[in-house]
Amino acid sequence: SFTSQMTGTAFSTDVNALDKIHDMGGLELIMPGAFAEGGSCDSDAYADRTIVEFPLTGVSIDLPRLGGGTYSAMTFSEQIPGPTLRVTQGDVVKMTLTIPEGEPTPHGNDMHASQVSAVPTFGAVQPGTSKTYCYIAEVPGVYKYHCSGVNIAAMDQHVLQGMYGIAIVDPIDGYSKLMVEKTAVNANGDVTRDRQFYSADALEFQLQYNQLYLTDGNYDQSKMFGHQHTLTTINGQALGYVPNEIHNLLNNGDVNKNIFFLQPWNSMGLHQYQSQLLFTPT
Repeated sequence: SFTSQMTGTAFSTDVNALDKIHDMGGLELIMPGAFAEGGSCDSDAYADRTIVEFPLTGVSIDLPRLGGGTYSAMTFSEQIPGPTLRVTQGDVVKMTLTIPEGEPTPHGNDMHASQVSAVPTFGAVQPGTSKTYCYIAEVPGVYKYHCSGVNIAAMDQHVLQGMYGIAIVDPIDGYSKLMVEKTAVNANGDVTRDRQFYSADALEFQLQYNQLYLTDGNYDQSKMFGHQHTLTTINGQALGYVPNEIHNLLNNGDVNKNIFFLQPWNSMGLHQYQSQLLFTPT
């Protein structure tokens, strides 16, 4: 049997199945080819590569919240979301996490772009200390990074109180052109494919979603398990992207008709729904 860290609940396991796995030589739970070089910053694999420094601090602060009052936030570098990391595929990320003296709890950092487990590779950083680790950003894409709690314990609290951010790994050869395929009528009156290619250069914006589960401004785990969120935030703000009157008039023809971000799947009945963003034609 084993005991979960979060609730102390004991779960039974099939002993016969475990014995059979043992008799077969056990399970290899690591796929070496899937993981990037990571951990110590002294690896020879980092030679001749661009090294990108990414310093962070783990700090608990009080922040204002919609409706009045404040809430207890945990942050990377005193901001929510944390700073965005941007690198090119093949770069070495050198991440240093510092926890100031007097911070009430240790913190960690699980950087998904590293393809390396935060625990035990990095682990919790104690107040008054710093810790550094390096990894090669091998796979392009957009990745989350977040606090790993105190070696996983209380990770939900640390993340949902604000310790999250993103890392963008740009492809080493740049982005491919965007192909848009439609149909067109040619000079002979035949309907044919009409393929247009557009440059990958575009206006970029980042949206990071989170939910706050609060009672008297403090994290409430029971509300999280019950899907009873207090506020939904985008880039750390609740309803921070509601258009002003001019945008309302242009988009809806009514200065008092706002656009709101909704999540219908968080209903009291706990039913699950599929949903998508609504776009206003321009």
